[in-house]
Amino acid sequence: MNRPHISLPRRLAPVVLGLCLGLTALTSCEVMIDEPIEAQLMKIDRDNFVLMMGDTCRLNIDFTPHVVTNLTAFWELIDSVGVINVLDNGSVVATQPGEADVRIVTANAVLTDTIHVRVIEDWRELYDTYPYDMFVYADVNFKNYHNDASGLRIGAFIDDELRGFGEVRTDHGVTYTLFRIWHDRPNGAKVTFRYYLPREYSTGDMEFSIDFDEGVHGRLNNLISITR
Repeated sequence: MNRPHISLPRRLAPVVLGLCLGLTALTSCEVMIDEPIEAQLMKIDRDNFVLMMGDTCRLNIDFTPHVVTNLTAFWELIDSVGVINVLDNGSVVATQPGEADVRIVTANAVLTDTIHVRVIEDWRELYDTYPYDMFVYADVNFKNYHNDASGLRIGAFIDDELRGFGEVRTDHGVTYTLFRIWHDRPNGAKVTFRYYLPREYSTGDMEFSIDFDEGVHGRLNNLISITR
């Protein structure tokens, strides 16, 4: 049986038509590609703060909008001079008294934010370099911290110099804060007290002062009240 002869162009026509229809279908499809969401604002999650030597504060970043494509940012120290160290995860470690700034910069260097840090000396360490001392048995109560060494630290100062600090103790069922305060003279100076809140990274003055006199002030059944 003889098959009819079909010329080459006619045999290719259906194939070419099919390809054309396929290309038409492809060009008519809408391909969805997610656009990157860029941050419009970046801010460190706390205001300026205070750290005591040896303490650490973890800083976090807030972005606007809250969902962004690239969360990469870098921490930088400004004028630290050994006052603090900052880790890649945003943890600030206080190393010596002084002041410094910490800056956060996005990966594309478009957005920045800066925070100021003040580091104070460690009130938990004091060397008895003075010949005279006095004791204060106190009941320290401030901001829901009641004789609580982990949540509240108290330092005693003469002329803005640390001369003692509060040690929380419990004797005969009584919890109290004991201060041993040092001075270079037997009398004639005013002792003031300051607080440091390690969980809130803040410091300030207590509403209490006393004259240095080498005496013993307060006792377990009659503690000196120190509040603010």
